[in-house]
Amino acid sequence: MKKLVIAALAAILVLAGCASTEPAAETTNQTAAAQVGQVLGMNGVPMPDWVFSDQSTQDVHFAVGYAKMSNQMNSMKRAQAEARNVIAEWVMTAVDEIITTYTNDAGSDMNRQAMDAFEAVAKQRAQALLSGTKQEDMWIDAEGGVYILMSIPVENVASQMYGAASDAVGQSQFVKNEAAAEANEMMNATIDKYFGSVSVTE
Repeated sequence: MKKLVIAALAAILVLAGCASTEPAAETTNQTAAAQVGQVLGMNGVPMPDWVFSDQSTQDVHFAVGYAKMSNQMNSMKRAQAEARNVIAEWVMTAVDEIITTYTNDAGSDMNRQAMDAFEAVAKQRAQALLSGTKQEDMWIDAEGGVYILMSIPVENVASQMYGAASDAVGQSQFVKNEAAAEANEMMNATIDKYFGSVSVTE
């Protein structure tokens, strides 16, 4: 009888140990994460660096969008839209800086009509660019908020800027063909300066 009682107690202890293993492991993981300053999201997934750190390079521009809607699917769509908006703002900033640089380099002889045309064409082309963005990653925080990492090749943006410059010069009223060619060359040089040595495929 004594042996039976001991065996029963042993079995209960083993079962109790198994039942507490999972919560204990989860607590251990959370404690370890807290010690190294990690933020855990849904299902214990650590927050990736890209959530708050720009990962952009010379060749690829990245943007992060965040949303917390009524359900995860809506949150994902909204976060993607937010990331595209960030990319659109970056493109608009590029257009403005290219115009400013060109104006400074060309001086008082620059063709204002060409610049107005370039700005209009470049911003129009920028809208079409957003369809070329790509989702690279996603992370869901502990409260269900969705972070989406989107990317766009810098080559795509630069290519559209070169095209916009060519269109703009073509729309402008230059008296001589040489002047148009010179303006286009100067604009391309300004775009080169802004985007660095990115390789653009024609």
